[in-house]
Amino acid sequence: MLDRLKDRFILETQLTAHIVRRDRLSRMSVIPVVCAILAYCEDYRSAAIIAATVTISEAAAYLAGTGVGIDAPPPPLRRCAAIWTVAIVTTAIYMAAGALFGAGASTAAVICACIWMFGALVHVSNSFVAVPIYNWSMLLPSYIIVAVVISNLFARSFAPPDPMDAITVGGLLLVYFANSVQTTQTHKDSISAYEHMRELAARRLIELKDLSLRDTLTRLPNRRAFDDLASNILRGDGQRHGASGALFLINLDGFKPINDSYGHAAGDALLKEVARRLTAQGIGAGAGAVARLGNDEFAMAWPGPLNTSELHSISDMIQSHLHQPMRHNHRKLQITASIGIAPAHDGASVDQLLNEADQAMFHAKNNLESRIVIYDRHIIPKRSNLNDRARLLSAMQQGEICPFYQPQVDIATNRIIGLEALARWVQPKGNPRTPGSFLPAINEVNLQAEFQDHMLQAVLKDMTTLQNLNLLPDQVSINLSEVTLATAAGRDALLDVVGRHPNLHGHLMFEVTEDIFIARAGQTIKDSISMLRMAGVRISLDDFGTGFATFQHLQELEFDELKLDTGFVSRLGTDRATDVLVKSFLDMGRGLDVHIVAEGVETTAQLDILRDMGCQTVQGYLFSPALSLDDTTAFLQAGDATVAA
Repeated sequence: MLDRLKDRFILETQLTAHIVRRDRLSRMSVIPVVCAILAYCEDYRSAAIIAATVTISEAAAYLAGTGVGIDAPPPPLRRCAAIWTVAIVTTAIYMAAGALFGAGASTAAVICACIWMFGALVHVSNSFVAVPIYNWSMLLPSYIIVAVVISNLFARSFAPPDPMDAITVGGLLLVYFANSVQTTQTHKDSISAYEHMRELAARRLIELKDLSLRDTLTRLPNRRAFDDLASNILRGDGQRHGASGALFLINLDGFKPINDSYGHAAGDALLKEVARRLTAQGIGAGAGAVARLGNDEFAMAWPGPLNTSELHSISDMIQSHLHQPMRHNHRKLQITASIGIAPAHDGASVDQLLNEADQAMFHAKNNLESRIVIYDRHIIPKRSNLNDRARLLSAMQQGEICPFYQPQVDIATNRIIGLEALARWVQPKGNPRTPGSFLPAINEVNLQAEFQDHMLQAVLKDMTTLQNLNLLPDQVSINLSEVTLATAAGRDALLDVVGRHPNLHGHLMFEVTEDIFIARAGQTIKDSISMLRMAGVRISLDDFGTGFATFQHLQELEFDELKLDTGFVSRLGTDRATDVLVKSFLDMGRGLDVHIVAEGVETTAQLDILRDMGCQTVQGYLFSPALSLDDTTAFLQAGDATVAA
């Protein structure tokens, strides 16, 4: 209600400013007549005051209304209030002239007062008929002045008539007649201006509605508009077929590096070109709707029916159009796209189809074989959502997700020289869940930092417990994620936690995998590792031998430990090439004075081969799986490790 009243107030202000500006000359042209009548009544002082106040008020009205009109942008509320105040004061000054006439001594002056008041009221009513709020705001004070004039008529005696009175009244009647003619003509203009204002307001509403349904950069429909468009396209004919067609979700691969390297102008130009290509002849002609949903994400609703072959054919066409190089400032920009497809089915809303297409697109981005994936709920795992995020946070807070420890054994002495902390989810019912069942969900819902901090705090607490029992081995290893090392904030938080446990520095080992160096923040990660080593913490390179640039990283960084990947250990004694590689890795470790741990040792045959090759430390199910803290404590209290039965 208040919003509608405010809009009406602004609309009438614009129309009032137009009318006041239009009638300014005609209003001021009657001031000489007013001053002449007052001079005839020998009221020179009032004539001077009226002339001065009218001039001042008209100047104020001119300044207040400058730039405000029916075609101009809506003025702010303070400007509107100023326009109304000045206009009402100006009208009151003109009406006050009638009251001064009524105070005159002659009959002609009284008649002039009545004619003047009547003419002024007619002028206000006709001129501002299209602006009722403003009209009444001026008429009400005018009626008060009329009442004052009428009351004066009953409180005075009239002088004998004078010929000059007739001339004065006649002159004023002529002025009134001229004013009536002009008011009648301008009344049509007021109505026309009001209608123009209504059309303009309606046009602006349409434009605002259109803007609210379009992406401001590409001018494509946005998510809100796409829901309605796609719903109509995929609904089917409702008779022979139910839901028909498919929804395509297109995510640009390589957009972020272009945006970061060449600037937002290049990124915006790229998005505009993508929008143009998706709506161009060949694609746009077949698609029922194309929209931009987010930063580098587009959607298309394609009418059906469509079979699997046609879905792939449409996707290939989209990728072919987008893969063509684009030019910006003499640079050639090139991208690819991952496409998730959700075939329409009965009962599925557009929101559900978008969710299914998003799951397929996520699968496509991580699929090495094809960047096009059609959603199939029997094949594609369900993506994690906000409920899963809340459940994971609750599991960490309640200690359900906690570290288990797998011993690292010295082959020569069977002494337990280390532990590797491995995450487990211990639920109230059922066996502990391994990381593979919940780490993907943690990554999907962006809880990597919270998970890393939770695990580190738990491991340091357990290390303190073992230290108090004099059971803490030489080292305890914990895996570090890319998220922790790739930003200065993550690195500083890690160093802060480690700094609060100086007595554990000599026993703490952080494990990193080589794939984190492939990230765009690879140099930052290397700097973080160097700073951790300077803080007294040791670093282990996990899955050694599986990366594409392992030896390069050995040259660039100093590692305290290399962990031989399980894949090599499992093939020992069965694959000659593996035996040669493992022997070479062990010789390299000794040459670099780096400790090597063989992971995944499960058989005595593997243990014997590693012993013969000179390996010193092993880890695996042959000695023990990962154990809870209580079981680990008991294992350490038992003394040397033995081969499991």
